This record gives sequence, structure tokens and C-alpha cells, in this order.
Amino acid sequence: MSRNVFSVSLNSYTWGRFNVAQCLGQIRRTPIRRVELPVEQTRPGSLIPELMLDTPLGGNWQYSLPDLKELLARDGFLVDAIDVFGYLGHPGSEALIRRRIDFAAALGADTIVLGCHHLALAHRGANAGLEETAEQRQARTGIYAMLRDVGDYAAPKGIRIALEIHGGVTANADEALRTMAAVNRPNVGINFDTANILYYNETLDTAGGAEALRRLAPHVFHVHLKDIRRGATRAQNILPRLGTGEVDFPSVFSILHAAEFYGPFSFEVETFHGATTSNDIAAYHEDVLASIDYIRSIGEFDE
Repeated sequence: MSRNVFSVSLNSYTWGRFNVAQCLGQIRRTPIRRVELPVEQTRPGSLIPELMLDTPLGGNWQYSLPDLKELLARDGFLVDAIDVFGYLGHPGSEALIRRRIDFAAALGADTIVLGCHHLALAHRGANAGLEETAEQRQARTGIYAMLRDVGDYAAPKGIRIALEIHGGVTANADEALRTMAAVNRPNVGINFDTANILYYNETLDTAGGAEALRRLAPHVFHVHLKDIRRGATRAQNILPRLGTGEVDFPSVFSILHAAEFYGPFSFEVETFHGATTSNDIAAYHEDVLASIDYIRSIGEFDE
């Protein structure tokens, strides 16, 4: 049995082109039985807790929590985390995030991977040297207060909130550490996305990405395993199979193991960004399988 814990993010199978059941049907062909479910605000195909009843509905898992649990249990799937993404740094976000905390608890998940975006901070990482505007300061203050609120709500339920490296208040190591200090909650930490640290910080090279992880490692709750090959612009970036891009995965595991972190590592193989253009879910699954094989080849996957 591996010392590392691995899951598969359903985001590996495109942003909503394929539904939860279709994705699970592919993941059942891997040795992994832990998953990260999309419970998002902006992507089609995501689960929407507000629409789900606590009543069985004859297999309608999109609208029934018991039916969703039955779908997961059929092949022995466990939910490690739910992925919560959208305009969740704006006022009113607390109610949405609290509902997703309850949803995670109902599914037995102990982690929410959260992207709390605010439009005023969308390019903050790229413009980190510029003085903040009043709107940006207000947005930042509001996000910090919101994270303290939802962190306090999640704590007694045993839920951790892992803020994804995804621009704004987690654009890079400096921003993320500033957020950790301001929020100051033991159950609010970081989801380190191995590609996003390079995507949102064009001046960082591979070694710089590893150094960012080294600084953030004490705060890491969850990791997205993703690779990247950067183009001249962000629009030209490609997210390929693991091991074929710029990310130094042996260093990623070495740094995290030194910090006594062994997972969850979630395969988030988003090859639909420039690497795969198929309408067949099997094509994306081949990328997941190849990525698992790569992590196995560097000695970190032996389940």
C-alpha cells in the first residue's frame, strides 16, 4: 500500500461535458477509489446542493443525496474533497459556502477545495507590485472576513478549507501567505495546484514554482497534480499529461514529504486545455491513466 493518498478530480474529464456518472464509470477502471467531486458555481455538470433532496428519487443522483451516495457506493468510491469554484469572494458567498460545507459533511468528505474569486482582484498576481485600489482593499478585507466565518462554521464539522492557488488572494506564495496570516484559522489552508503556480506567475521558472511550494508546504491541505507547457500568452498554455510539461514532480513530492504531507494528491489532468480535443471521454481517461503511470514511474504510486 502506498504511503501517499491519491484521488481523481472529475475535472480531468472536461468542465462539464461529461456528467458525474460517466466520469465515475471511467475512474472505476483505475486502482483509485477516492474522488474529488465538482460542486461549483460556474461550470455546467456540477452538482448543485441547493437542488438536492434528502429523499431517494429512483436513481436521480443529480437531485437526491441518497441516490448520489448509492451511485458512489456502487463501486466503492469515497469522496476525499469537493471542488467549489466561482465568484465566491463577493458579498453573499458565506451562505453558498456554508451549504457546501454541509454537503461535504453529508458525503463524508473532509476537505473543500475553494476558489474564492473577486473580479477586483482578478489580475492581482500579475500586478503584485502596484498599489492596491480602495476597491481591491475592500475586496481583500471582505474575503478574509468571509474565510474566517466559513472556517469557524466548518471546524466543528471536521471540514478543512483548502484555498486553491488560483489568482487573487492566492495568486502566489506571497499572496497565499498573507491570506493565511490574515485569516488565521487552523482549518483554513492551501490547495497547491502544481500547474497554476506557473500559470498565474509567468515570471516563475520550474525552480521558482518548487520554491513557492517549499514556502507554502506547512499550510498545504490538498494538492492538484497538473502539468503545464506555457506558450507566449496564457491563451497558448497547454495542460498536458503529467510528466510531459514544466512541473518538476519529483521535487513536488520531495518537498511535501519533507513537510510530512502524503496526500490527498488529486489527479487533475486537464488536457482539454490544448492537449486533447476529443468528444470521447475515453481520450481524457487515457490521459489520466498515462499520468498515473508517470507518477508510478517516479516511485510515488504503488497501490
